[in-house]
Formats: sequence, C-alpha cells, structure tokens
Amino acid sequence: MATFTGYIAEVLEGKIRVAPSREAEPFDGIVFHLEEQFLEETPLLVGQYVKVEHDEQMTRSLPPQTTAHRIDVL
Repeated sequence: MATFTGYIAEVLEGKIRVAPSREAEPFDGIVFHLEEQFLEETPLLVGQYVKVEHDEQMTRSLPPQTTAHRIDVL
C-alpha cells in the first residue's frame, strides 16, 4: 500500500481528484475511484486536506487513476 496526501480538488460521482496544493491545475494530482464504503461515510468536500491509502497500481492517464482503500480527513 502507498499513501498520497493533498487537497481534494474535485469531487465527481464515485471518485475524487486529490492534488498536492490548493492551486491545482486540471491534470495535477491523482484521481481516486471510491468504493461504496466511502460514499456512505462523511461527505468529501473540495478543499479538504486528506491522506489517501491506495494500491500502487495506477493508470498511465493524466492525471493517473487508482482505487482508494482508506481516506483520512486531516
């Protein structure tokens, strides 16, 4: 498992984009696909500082994509 810490830059249906800074460009950061357990928990909002635990396998798209296994709002 790997972790990525940053700010939620975008919230989409079933996924979020997390960027290393608040001034994120459209291709900055990583897109995390959310499992159903995250959709039932506290809503994730743009601007929140989070630590995301994920597997290290990412797509080669820009921004890269992977599946989140744990999200902690810091």
